[in-house]
Amino acid sequence: MDCLPQSPPWDFGLALLLGALAVLSGPVVRVAQAQTDGGRDTLTFDRATRLLLDHNPQLRAARARARTQGKGARAAALFPNPTLEGSGEHTPLPNGGADDEWFLTLTQPLNYPGEQRARRQSADAATRAAEARLQETRTSLYRDLRHRYLAVVTADARRRILHRYTDAVQQAARAATVRYEEGDLSPIRRTRLKSAEATSENDLAEARQQHRTAQRELAAMLRPNQETQSEGLPYAVADSLSFRAVTVDAQAALSVAEAQRDRLQAQRARVERERQALERTRYQRYPDLTLSAGPKQLSTPGGTTLGFTAGLQVELPLWDGGRTAVAAQEGRRSQAEATLDATRRAVEVDVHNALDRLETARGRLQATANTLVRAPDEQLQNALFTYEQGELTLFELLDAIEAARRTELLRVRLTAKYLRALYDLEAAMGVGPADAPIVVEGALSPRAPDL
Repeated sequence: MDCLPQSPPWDFGLALLLGALAVLSGPVVRVAQAQTDGGRDTLTFDRATRLLLDHNPQLRAARARARTQGKGARAAALFPNPTLEGSGEHTPLPNGGADDEWFLTLTQPLNYPGEQRARRQSADAATRAAEARLQETRTSLYRDLRHRYLAVVTADARRRILHRYTDAVQQAARAATVRYEEGDLSPIRRTRLKSAEATSENDLAEARQQHRTAQRELAAMLRPNQETQSEGLPYAVADSLSFRAVTVDAQAALSVAEAQRDRLQAQRARVERERQALERTRYQRYPDLTLSAGPKQLSTPGGTTLGFTAGLQVELPLWDGGRTAVAAQEGRRSQAEATLDATRRAVEVDVHNALDRLETARGRLQATANTLVRAPDEQLQNALFTYEQGELTLFELLDAIEAARRTELLRVRLTAKYLRALYDLEAAMGVGPADAPIVVEGALSPRAPDL
């Protein structure tokens, strides 16, 4: 376990956070060297990230939704289309002949300059909100990917630990069988050992099943659309767990989240959209204007004459003066502002909760560091040899095996909890797959793994 010194905080938001995190150096996920394991390619985290961005259906749906919302906002902000109308009138005359009139009229609704500008700015804000929501979805899926990738690594660590201790119990059972046949072991103690052996094998079977489940859940996020679900992950994950102490300044983390979190950016853009929509709605208190013009042709028995028509249509706001629409839009703006405040508070809670979990797991890991079994394979073999020589009782052997097993499993559980808190903290601060990790090192595949 490495505990690196904390750098002193600086005087402003992002720099303060980076200084607080300068205790570490390196990416969140160390890239494993490409290799094969039983014919399977190695899945590094960088490769998993690329597969997520290329194939994840939730991300594809979010992209399509953002594109639809952005185009819809742009369409609503376009200048209204003109209307071209052609008409004719035929009037028979009493003394023969007829008067024919033909009209071609182009009608254009008019927007006030300030109204059209507010429409464009509202559309711009709506597009930014849609893009920010897409980025928030991408960040959330990136966090889920890190959790699922970590789940595979954690399940594999548990499986290997339980396999090692199950082998130890089975070795003790073989030695106990010899002693039982020689009359040196009572039936009660032999039954106790058989129970311990069955328990270890059952725990190992569950660990293997959990490992397969974690592999399937990770594969479901990454596989191409045309592929079907396989029995397990078609790649070998070669990363391993590690712990490095990280200290994060809470205020600096909140400052970065305030500036970078896409959920907040989306809500700010929504507030701006509603403000511009209110500005546009205020123009409904003024009369709507429509301009029309076009050529006219009049044919009579005496000849044909060309002319034109022109008109200006002005709405008479007798029954609807626009005040009700303005009041409704003011309510929507107030709702958006209140939602922004609620979102800001939720982000603060996310950051504080992740920091709390991070500090708790870090403290527990550091407190249990000295109790971790060192060179467990060697110690297990020594204990088994001592037992075979009759210098260690069966209950002492089983207690030693169980204590060592629990300590290692506790280490795995706390390390996984610590890393999940790191990933949750970065997600709360707005770190996505395209961003460089803010909390660096202390994650998967370090230079010197502790497990």
